[in-house]
Amino acid sequence: MANQNVSGNVGDKGYVEVRNEYGRVFRVGETPKQLLGYPRMVVIIAAWVAMMLAGLLEYTWGALSGDFAAGHHWGLGEIGWLFSVYVIFESFIQILTGTLRSRGILPVRWAVILGGIICGIAAYGWFSVLPNGPVGAFEAFLSYAVLGGIGSGMVYSSAINIVAKWYPEKKGWRTGFVNGGWAYGAVPFIIGLGAATTAGGAPNLPLGNPLNFFGTANGYVLFQGICMTIGIGLAGIFMKDPPKNWWPKEIDPLNWHKKSTRDLLHNPPALKHYSLREMWATKQAKWIGIQYALFIGSSLFGVAFYYPFAQAMGLGTVAAIAGAAGFALTDGVCRPFYGLLSEFIGRKNTMSFGYSMNFIFQLGALASGLAHNAPAFVVSAIISGGFSGTNFPMTAALVADYYGETNNAVNYGSIYAFKALGGSFASGIAGIVMTGTVFATATPTTSEWIRGFIFGALLALAAALVITFLVRRPTPEDLKAAEAKVAARARKMAVKTGEQ
Repeated sequence: MANQNVSGNVGDKGYVEVRNEYGRVFRVGETPKQLLGYPRMVVIIAAWVAMMLAGLLEYTWGALSGDFAAGHHWGLGEIGWLFSVYVIFESFIQILTGTLRSRGILPVRWAVILGGIICGIAAYGWFSVLPNGPVGAFEAFLSYAVLGGIGSGMVYSSAINIVAKWYPEKKGWRTGFVNGGWAYGAVPFIIGLGAATTAGGAPNLPLGNPLNFFGTANGYVLFQGICMTIGIGLAGIFMKDPPKNWWPKEIDPLNWHKKSTRDLLHNPPALKHYSLREMWATKQAKWIGIQYALFIGSSLFGVAFYYPFAQAMGLGTVAAIAGAAGFALTDGVCRPFYGLLSEFIGRKNTMSFGYSMNFIFQLGALASGLAHNAPAFVVSAIISGGFSGTNFPMTAALVADYYGETNNAVNYGSIYAFKALGGSFASGIAGIVMTGTVFATATPTTSEWIRGFIFGALLALAAALVITFLVRRPTPEDLKAAEAKVAARARKMAVKTGEQ
């Protein structure tokens, strides 16, 4: 079935390198305790903590944006595009972070610590002291959207990809566990942000002495920044990648089906560790990216608009906070469940189920709001939140399943970049769909909210169709074709270089 190529001696090096018939190398023999000095689960816990704090910039935005819009006289368009630009920078930084990490230039530990400093001190520290007027709006884009996106994206890229590296044989629920922190870590802060407004719901945003901020919305932003910097920095200390191609010695890498884990049986390991170019030379990669963008657009629509929609429908501050906080809570809490479910029915089937259910319950949130039924809205928001998180851990695991773990930081980073498109769908483009203008200043009317929610729900439906019918595991023939394409491009480039 496969050929074994042993490089070195287990007694001399502590490991042996095994190669399968497709050229994938497995480094077998070392235990996590030997490599780390502590169990590999400690790395996963550290990644989870980092994700809980870095996700604050994304998941508290719906609750935070209303106060800042009122305090700085921003319209729906400015709020929407701030969020979209944040998502764009948070997405694209992951390719660079993954590339530097794969080449050994930026170790995962320092990527996490640096990301925490950027999103905590540089981004939120600045964002908490914005001046009024156009200058404040410009600085908001630089602080929250650009620096916040870069810092939180560095943490996300580092934390989510480390799971597959340390648990290549059972990455399902663990990927969901780490990924879930990105959402529900914001829950106490969403509740706190609600308390940072006055009893009448008016924003409390003093723009004078920063030392008097605490207890206000601005002060809460500064408090979040301090928590992020300290917490993410401490978590980063415990994060370290295994050696390239590491594989647990308990599982025979060439005959894994004989003594296997449940996860491997339903989600077989990749034929080899694809390079970034080889991955994108397969026809499957583009469909993985497209489904990712579509569903993220639907998921982030809830993050950005459930809170202001509840307020616009007169459901009350309690319902708005409960819906937004409940959405974030179930969004995160359910992610490990989808990882576990995927160990029984596979990643694709899990994603198809979650996407379809999100389509239904996002429309349920709309219908409940239009009916001015606060309890039904909260329930619909909470349930749709539970389904809206399906995409993130499952796509991360699926990319590792299809293309290997060694280069997953940059491979998945290139898929994650599609979140920039999804973020534009979720906020900026959704705002255009609702209001017909790029920078709307007025609160959306009821008919405009309806258009926006239908748009967001249809994105989930489209994602379900793509993942069900167009995403396929690469076959040995796909691998050979991808390798041939990359080799042909390399020869062509060599000829051009020689001519020059």
